[in-house]
Amino acid sequence: MEREEGRIHALDGARAFATGLVVLLHGLLSFLETPIGWAIKDRSTHLAADFVVWVGRAFLMPVFFLLSGMVSRGIVTRRGLRGFARERATRVLVPLLLALVPVSAAMNALWDHGRTLEGRAAVGSQVPALHASELPVTLAHLWFLYYLLLLSTLAAVLPRRPARAPLALPAIAIAAVSVVLLVAGKLQLDTPLSFLVEPQIAAYFAVFFAWGWLLDPEGLAAYTRRLPWLVGLALVLLAALVPPLLASTAAGAPARAPAWALVTSAAFSCLAVAVFLGTCGRLVTRARPLVRLLADASYFVYVTHLPIVVLLQIAAARLAWPGPLKYTGVVTLTAAICLAAFLLLRTARRAFPRSGPLAPRSADRA
Repeated sequence: MEREEGRIHALDGARAFATGLVVLLHGLLSFLETPIGWAIKDRSTHLAADFVVWVGRAFLMPVFFLLSGMVSRGIVTRRGLRGFARERATRVLVPLLLALVPVSAAMNALWDHGRTLEGRAAVGSQVPALHASELPVTLAHLWFLYYLLLLSTLAAVLPRRPARAPLALPAIAIAAVSVVLLVAGKLQLDTPLSFLVEPQIAAYFAVFFAWGWLLDPEGLAAYTRRLPWLVGLALVLLAALVPPLLASTAAGAPARAPAWALVTSAAFSCLAVAVFLGTCGRLVTRARPLVRLLADASYFVYVTHLPIVVLLQIAAARLAWPGPLKYTGVVTLTAAICLAAFLLLRTARRAFPRSGPLAPRSADRA
């Protein structure tokens, strides 16, 4: 595994590609056929968008928690638990507190505007929120930081040494995730929206945080070497999941998916995570300036991108343009705006010092 200046190039690629895929998936949500209560539903929808979003949700957030686990063990090893607690406060708690109210206000306003344009009933009352006077505060996509703070407490009990057999970790994760999905009875868990921690979701992502904690960065090479096998197995599992996925969307579908489908879904998610990591190891074998920039910007882009995506989706929803063209415009403009803002803030040292909570660091990232 190639390193330079304390950086691991494959992990830079993983951060960059995972954040880019999150933007791409969020850009698709207004084009879904399935009603999910999103701010707006575009006039151009397609079932293929539903399938792509389902596949992406199967592994993307698990990847973020896995990467966080890897970084967390490195920080604890170098700085101890007190240093890790200070790092979590600076890099996770402070950005969460700073972004929570502005992001919540923007998302609530966009949801209200989208519902007004579509003339549909309010769905906001179904979303758990904290209320201060007349200002509801919701987590939106910042739930990741909220749960990451919770799962960071695992640093006190997890072993300091990585696992010796990195290929055993996906198998262990499959068993643990299968238990969670069997209890939930769902092929995928819903996005957590409540400030009250949901045990099943916390347990689900704790599996991937622990996987990352136990995975030595050098162990990523094992996934790269076996990438063809991992891809083949993941594709077989995905094909097997198509019938239960279609059945789950049919009218009168049972509340619980079949047990075999739940275990298959768990196996697919874990193998898809390994495929993603192996692919990053295959594609990013040396320093690439663009990948490094995107990796440095990944945290900032994640925190800031969603209100921009939704605003552009609302603006494009009623345009008589082809859906692919509108989608491309939404994600391209979002990426350009977020990256431009990141570069401007990074350049303005006084307004955005490198030691600040969202500043890039060579080794210590969320």
